[in-house]
Amino acid sequence: MGCKLTPQRRLIVEVLLSAGEGALTADEIYQQVRQTYPEIGLDTIYRNLRLMARLNVVSEVKLTGRTAQYSLNRELHNHSLVCLECGAEIPLAHCPIKELEAVALEQHGFIISAHRIELFGYCPACAPGADNKIPT
Repeated sequence: MGCKLTPQRRLIVEVLLSAGEGALTADEIYQQVRQTYPEIGLDTIYRNLRLMARLNVVSEVKLTGRTAQYSLNRELHNHSLVCLECGAEIPLAHCPIKELEAVALEQHGFIISAHRIELFGYCPACAPGADNKIPT
């Protein structure tokens, strides 16, 4: 499944690229895109972000009681720790899925083309009882 890279979609990707490793809300993306396309609507931003998430171009992180945040998938194979308090996303270098990929192929004939693992918990600054708790 593919889609046309419209000027609006290209700009959304550029905004996410400028965020570096950070994540942005749809409203933050909207405010930046409006500087170039003042006529664009927030619904268009959400529609494009949903499409990009389905295509695995962006990651969407929804924390309970918080607005979803989006970040650019820089590769199809990534793993991260996501803090439930501050939303920090910490990339993991080790891939625990390699053995499962072999089992999936050998036992089921299934070829895994991509995967993503998100483990949710609390970063050291936000862990319950942490002395260096970051105010929210």
